Amino acid sequence: RFVFIGKNLDIPFLKETFAACRVTQGLRFPVGTAVEANVGTWERGTILKQWDDGNAYRIKLASSGTECWAPVDVDAYVRAA
Repeated sequence: RFVFIGKNLDIPFLKETFAACRVTQGLRFPVGTAVEANVGTWERGTILKQWDDGNAYRIKLASSGTECWAPVDVDAYVRAA
């Protein structure tokens, strides 16, 4: 059991992201898949690698070529394009 301490917490989001840290099955997006990454705004990109440095995905953004990471495999960070 975990207890989250703080004010105005987004409890469903915390539970979803915490549960996503448990690896119980494969990740949703294989390498090469077109996705949208949340980098403050949603930007199109491509999955470059799974489980990169403890992050679920490394993603290359289409607009700039910049690489970013999705720390866990939830729609708040990465979603299907």
